[in-house]
Amino acid sequence: MSQKPATPLFWIASYPHSGDQLVRSFLQHLAKNFGYRPQEPAAIELLDRDLPWDVLAHFYETVIGTHPRDMSEEEIAAARPKIHEYISKTYPGIPVVKTHAPRGEFYGVPSINFDVSVGSVYLIRNPLMLAPIFAMAGKKDVVTALKLLATSEFRQPTSDTHALEPWGSWSQNVASWTNADLDGDLLIRFEDIAADPHGQLGRIANHLKMPVNDKQIAAAADAALAVHGMAGKKPQSDAWKGAMTKDQVRALLEVHARQMSRFGYLTNDVLNYAGLTREVALNSAAKFEELARMPVVPVGHA
Repeated sequence: MSQKPATPLFWIASYPHSGDQLVRSFLQHLAKNFGYRPQEPAAIELLDRDLPWDVLAHFYETVIGTHPRDMSEEEIAAARPKIHEYISKTYPGIPVVKTHAPRGEFYGVPSINFDVSVGSVYLIRNPLMLAPIFAMAGKKDVVTALKLLATSEFRQPTSDTHALEPWGSWSQNVASWTNADLDGDLLIRFEDIAADPHGQLGRIANHLKMPVNDKQIAAAADAALAVHGMAGKKPQSDAWKGAMTKDQVRALLEVHARQMSRFGYLTNDVLNYAGLTREVALNSAAKFEELARMPVVPVGHA
């Protein structure tokens, strides 16, 4: 492995479908302002080249010499810090890395290599919106999506292009990145990006200490919004009501109410829709989180 000093990594971390692609697209456009591949366009198909995802199979083949489909879960866990060191020391892209992994330990190995990390942006999205999005994206029913969001210690299995990736449940993932409140952490709600894209994406650019001005931030934000079909669209915070039944909303709250409450998602409107009191929802979620600490080995694809 190269002996050149590591370039400290920033993490764009999230539970899937929480806005990481939009944010990475914004940063890709923004980087053109300070000389990153100036002759090449910012393109969504080049995101993994420019702002890599730490589970890409070619990293394992390069660093470990083995495709992740030929590695055990324990071997993949042991390789993760080495992959992060490799990216920090040799990868020619922007030193901003995508991950969906919780921040913690995976088979006793840190899931994030702090030795080569300098900070993070954690993107959070209302799970009431995530459940129908997962159902639509995976061509599954909402109940299956709700089970996925509630599955403790969930891992997305290895494919031809990606190594197995730990996700945990939505609540586990959120808690792992937000409970510690470490220096270098920034929390951004997807809903706030949708409502104020220039301001919220500007917060990310400032957090990453990118040498850009407000005009450049606005232009990059507008370009990313256009790429993702969000330009000029107003956020619909209650769109989930048309996608889930009251019983399904109630089931989601009984699992995730504690983390939802922390970030303003457990509103009176939501509780009334589900027919729950705040106390009952929080107590139910607390019991579920306690059960989630029991060791399980879930399998399956999202």
